Amino acid sequence: MVHDHTCVIGAGISGLAVAGTLRSRNLPVTVLERSDGVGGLWRYPDPPVPGPAYRSLHLNTSARLTGYGDFPMPADFPRYPRHDQVADYLRRYADHKGVTGHVELGAEVESLVREDDGTWLVTTRHHDGARRRRRFGHVVVASGHHWSPRLPSLPGDETFPGRRTHSFDYSDPATHAGRKVVVIGFGNSAADLAVELSRVAEKTVLVQRRGVHVVPKTMLGIPIDEIASAPWWARMTFPEQRRLIEALLRIMRGRLTDYGLAEPDHRIFGGPLTISDELLSRINHGALEVRPAIDRIVNSTLHFVDGSTTEADDLVYCTGYRIEFPFLPFEWVFEPGGQVALYQRVVSLTAPDLYFAGLIRPFGAITRLVEAQAEWIADLVEGVAELPPARAMRREVDAHLAAAKARYGPTAADSVQVDFAAYLAALRRQRRSSVLTTRRG
Repeated sequence: MVHDHTCVIGAGISGLAVAGTLRSRNLPVTVLERSDGVGGLWRYPDPPVPGPAYRSLHLNTSARLTGYGDFPMPADFPRYPRHDQVADYLRRYADHKGVTGHVELGAEVESLVREDDGTWLVTTRHHDGARRRRRFGHVVVASGHHWSPRLPSLPGDETFPGRRTHSFDYSDPATHAGRKVVVIGFGNSAADLAVELSRVAEKTVLVQRRGVHVVPKTMLGIPIDEIASAPWWARMTFPEQRRLIEALLRIMRGRLTDYGLAEPDHRIFGGPLTISDELLSRINHGALEVRPAIDRIVNSTLHFVDGSTTEADDLVYCTGYRIEFPFLPFEWVFEPGGQVALYQRVVSLTAPDLYFAGLIRPFGAITRLVEAQAEWIADLVEGVAELPPARAMRREVDAHLAAAKARYGPTAADSVQVDFAAYLAALRRQRRSSVLTTRRG
């Protein structure tokens, strides 16, 4: 029946977790994936197509925690697998869970309309240009937020005669060999790309607009995501967690200003982290220069806010992605200021049977969190759990957004930041409190 059938949009880590959970309960599901294969951002096809993956991409979280709980990554995988290993693993997971036959590739969702009978009319556009309309009882959006590049305009950038690309279009450093390259941004992708470009470019400059905490992948020999998920970590208070990590960073790397980097204007866990084992080393070896924000561009010359300048042949923008869902009304997902406003980061307040999976940015691996989201979503789809009243959901969202603004800032990206242990505990409490007494044994 249509009312029992769930549409999952996206076949990456989050979408596969939801589809696999639904299939394990014998609930009908169709997964709509706009690319030509499962794997989400870890797909790096040959020849490459535009996307967030690049040839040298590896996990920043450990294989042990990034693998699904009931289908671990192979024991012979390295601690931080390559993109192709992750993509192959996700394909095998889809087979293992009986999801592969329910995935429709090359199907991009164009619109999502709520029908009078409570069903969802989903319109897809396919690679051959054809459109298809289908009705579903439930919809789970798991399309991620790394597909709509944000390319900011800089004063004078229209005068720049060289190449301007976003990391979304970046494949490998070969096309930049022997050139003067400026990488704009200071997140994980910026660190990865600047490090590898510094090995082939004539000159590599990394532009840091504001201070960000740089953290290695492991601390005390333990992957940082495994620290974030450890029971002993969850038993610590937030101030204790913060003091521990700050002390370890002072011992391991010293002050960021010693590397010519801006000191963050916030304490650890007060904003996104840049995770890299090599960035500080490349700076120490003189292979990578760091400059502050760009004031203006005049032809091939970049002028920085500290008065310094540099010549550039190529600009590589690692400036992130817009969080957007063009097939949905804005107010179904966002507050007027652009913050993501979902109950428990999962349920739309406007359409309570519209669910989201993976629209979070944790300090730690995302997989265990999306598995917990998937179990709760499956409870709701199966009808063995119910949501609290609308006013209670609104209060939870308001409290989350107020806390996120106070700790991180007011943007959409800040509103999806979560602490691994606290958020996992919240999801588990939510499942316990929402399960109906009629739930099957």
